[in-house]
Amino acid sequence: MVFFKILPLLILLIIFLIPFFAKKYLQFLFTKNKDDKNEEIIMCDKCGTYVHESLLIIKKGKNFCSENCLP
Repeated sequence: MVFFKILPLLILLIIFLIPFFAKKYLQFLFTKNKDDKNEEIIMCDKCGTYVHESLLIIKKGKNFCSENCLP
């Protein structure tokens, strides 16, 4: 019989939680993660090796793959 006393409270709780979780789920689906890196591959100006943009060394406006290629 305790279940019938708690049932209205559970229904109200569910009614208020469904929109909250739906909003969070939709935000998760439609927002881009800001930690995403660009997936571009760029050529080293000295040796011609293609390097992921996150590993690239840029000096004086030129792109280098490693410290060995730096002038």
